[in-house]
Amino acid sequence: AEFRAIARSLGLPSPHLKALNLWDNRLCDTAADLLRTALETNFGLQYLGLGRNLITHVGLERLCQSLGVTVLYEKAQADPIVKATKEQAKAKDKKPPKGGPLPPKQDASGRERYTPEAYVPSCEDHKDPETGKPYWLWTRNIALRTLVLENNPVADAAAVRRLLPFGCGDLVLRGAPC
Repeated sequence: AEFRAIARSLGLPSPHLKALNLWDNRLCDTAADLLRTALETNFGLQYLGLGRNLITHVGLERLCQSLGVTVLYEKAQADPIVKATKEQAKAKDKKPPKGGPLPPKQDASGRERYTPEAYVPSCEDHKDPETGKPYWLWTRNIALRTLVLENNPVADAAAVRRLLPFGCGDLVLRGAPC
């Protein structure tokens, strides 16, 4: 119950949160699924530490669904995503408010606070050079650079290998059975 509130707040725009360490909190696959939902809208987090929890390969796969690159082979599946990403890109390219962009925020010590670049997912069409069949690469949340799942019961090495081809960042699985 407590983690639902954490995941819900993580899904809200929190532009200054750069790293989150949730080590040794007995988080399971359900928590990984809640984190997946939060990472669909949080584009500022660069480090997520989930070591010494109870997340298996199932939770890892769920968590990674909203990260990196996904290959889409069906036009019907890609079309709504292409449309949505074009609309998001238009909204991002709108003119800044009068007076120019806002100055960077500062913390209490006068240092500039971390603010991530505005991010818009993309969905680009490609053709397989061998077969000539079209496919689309849907890129989402590539801001997360490091995902740590040390000492979790991730045991299915084949599931981990399926995540690797289109990943973008570091996945740390030290001490995991796979």
